[in-house]
Amino acid sequence: MSDKKLPVAMLGALGVVFGDIGTSPLYAVQQVFTDTPGFARDPAAITGVLSLILWAVFLAVCIKYTIFVLRADHDGEGGTLAMLGLIQQTDPPKPFAAPGVLTLLVLFGSALLYGDGMITPSISVLSAVEGLNVATDALKPYVLPLAVVILAALFLVQSRGTEAVGRLFGPVMLVWFVTIGVLGVASILKHPGVLVCFNPLLGARFLVSHGWTGYATLGAVVLAFSGVEALFADLGHFGRRPIILAWYCLVLPGLLLNYLGQGSLLLRDPHQADKPFYGLLPHWGIYPMVALSTAATVIASQALISGAFSLTRQAVNLGLAPRYSVRHTSAESGGQVYMPVVNGFLMIGCLAVVLGFRSSSALGNAYGLAVIGTMTITSLVFFVVTRRVWRWPLWTAVPLVGAFLTFDFAFLGANLAKILQGAWVPLVIGAFVFTLLTIWTVGRARYRRALASWSMQTADFKKGMTGWKTRQGSAVFLTSNLDWVPLVGRHKWLWENCRYDNVLLLKIDLAKTPYVEAGRRVSIDRVCEGFYTGTASFGFMENPCVGTVLPDALPFDWSDAVFLLPRPIPTDHGSFGRRFLQHAYLFLSKTGLSPVEWFQIPPHQAIGVGLELEM
Repeated sequence: MSDKKLPVAMLGALGVVFGDIGTSPLYAVQQVFTDTPGFARDPAAITGVLSLILWAVFLAVCIKYTIFVLRADHDGEGGTLAMLGLIQQTDPPKPFAAPGVLTLLVLFGSALLYGDGMITPSISVLSAVEGLNVATDALKPYVLPLAVVILAALFLVQSRGTEAVGRLFGPVMLVWFVTIGVLGVASILKHPGVLVCFNPLLGARFLVSHGWTGYATLGAVVLAFSGVEALFADLGHFGRRPIILAWYCLVLPGLLLNYLGQGSLLLRDPHQADKPFYGLLPHWGIYPMVALSTAATVIASQALISGAFSLTRQAVNLGLAPRYSVRHTSAESGGQVYMPVVNGFLMIGCLAVVLGFRSSSALGNAYGLAVIGTMTITSLVFFVVTRRVWRWPLWTAVPLVGAFLTFDFAFLGANLAKILQGAWVPLVIGAFVFTLLTIWTVGRARYRRALASWSMQTADFKKGMTGWKTRQGSAVFLTSNLDWVPLVGRHKWLWENCRYDNVLLLKIDLAKTPYVEAGRRVSIDRVCEGFYTGTASFGFMENPCVGTVLPDALPFDWSDAVFLLPRPIPTDHGSFGRRFLQHAYLFLSKTGLSPVEWFQIPPHQAIGVGLELEM
């Protein structure tokens, strides 16, 4: 990226990537002292909690993510699925193999991110709008309806794309970070002694002296770095350099100053523990800040929503999810997409969460588990990257990732203790999404294996073609292996009746890289007279538009070609589990795009061939 475009990219990153973590001061400190009100009357507890928050941000974001994890990108794309693609590029899985432990782990981490994507908008918008309660009790009945309207509007504008959203939201977040930093400085000047919180020993002393109660506060401290996974998931939208520069130049200073300002306020007036963020403001400034914080929390929601779009698209192209519609929203960046199905799913989930919990304090207990669960899985997959891709020796990889996991497990344990207080919500959402993804992944492997049993070896097909007397038109078979021609091995009618002048055996190669150069997109080889094999390559961040790239590359007339596509018919044979998987997989396939829609094949050039497959 050129230096001229860097400021624009940084501004866009403020509006998309840092919204979540940037609005954490609205509720992180408040949640700690809401859970344990007695801490607000103890100056040592206040400084200890603030020390934990500051150092948690340093360790999670500055050390783990900006220095290490963001470097585990896959040609510019981030997230656990991108890391999985990077690993599979080095160590490809066996054909038709069921998903391994690593794939299932990544699927679960991805599923948790959807839970995070539902809770983040809910708690962020609610915490901002609840500032109206600080100004006057008269507006309290309108807080919940207003939050619902704001969230609904946010999801309805997603189709405009993250580029447009980033241009709109970036300046707002710039004002936000400057404002919260200034508020923090004004409060710090009234009690400069709060700067002692930079001493990590205060946090350690707090944990030791308060035992289990102190350890449990980590379940709320995690909210201070709640949006860190968005830095990695949204990497493909803006790139590593703009994200890191925006973090160190603006986001980190604004966050630290505001947290210290809230600590200074509590040391001066412990009664502000239920509203430490809005307590930094004079009364006349509450309404403008409610407006600004509401805008900022709407933007906070954008980070996870954009990450969910990118994550789902990667899952689709890696064969880990059904083929859902993907709309490109930027002519310059292929990573900026909009997915209507995902947007609708998150919207319904967010509204249900808001109406179910009704307040940000109630949601606080549900929030942290999804955040730290995803971070823990990122650490585990990062270890595999260091060993299989970067070839680090154990003596280098184990201490580093061991330190990451020690941090992650400490916060994970504190959040698991809040299962009955609401932490079950992201687990239920994650388990639901994980079940769907696992059914699809396992079912797809069995489907492809069953489909292979209907295939004929290419050499036998070539010999059989020489005996064809009546031939007309052209046919295209889509295959995953150019050594086999699908459908015709056991389908006698198809073999006897579909004899064409030209036959193309085409393999769709979904590369382990995000994008494929146009010059390397399609290659076709002649096997014999009228018989060709070819490959069309697409990256995992691209839509495999066969109907768009193939016409100019064919050695025969495109308009005469028909695509012979399998049309699976479920059977009633086998065990209950096998039949359930079969029907569930076929049902999920119907929720996404058909092969004709996904590959952009003209409908009048597609023929479905019925096959009874035993999966």
